[in-house]
Amino acid sequence: MDRDTLFTAARPLLRPGGGIAVVTNGAPLWSQDAEWSAALRDCLERLLGHPVTATCQTDGAGRRLNQEALVRAGYQYAESLVQYDAPLTVDDMVGGVFSALSADRLPSASGRAAFTAEVRAALGGRDHVTERVRVWSQFGTTG
Repeated sequence: MDRDTLFTAARPLLRPGGGIAVVTNGAPLWSQDAEWSAALRDCLERLLGHPVTATCQTDGAGRRLNQEALVRAGYQYAESLVQYDAPLTVDDMVGGVFSALSADRLPSASGRAAFTAEVRAALGGRDHVTERVRVWSQFGTTG
């Protein structure tokens, strides 16, 4: 996302006191601080054939880029955080991983089934884990 262009272009479209919000859903499934996340990351690295370090810019550095661009565009900045625990199935995890891949990186249907089975095996046959969800909302208002 070209933050500077987007936030600057949106500003004249807003009513006085209006604003823009950027919502990020925390760390990607493969980079959370949990044993199930490490197992998922190991499976994903085998699938892709390289280390997986992408944060989808939902980490502190990505949020900082949003904040700096909003301020440069003349917005007043604020943010909030909501945290909650959510049940997550293996199918949820696999769907989340595949939704983050480009179409050319997606495995075939049989490859997706094999990856799902590998993740389930890496979790010792468990089908449910608990994800600690952190949703950041960043706001730029016109004041």
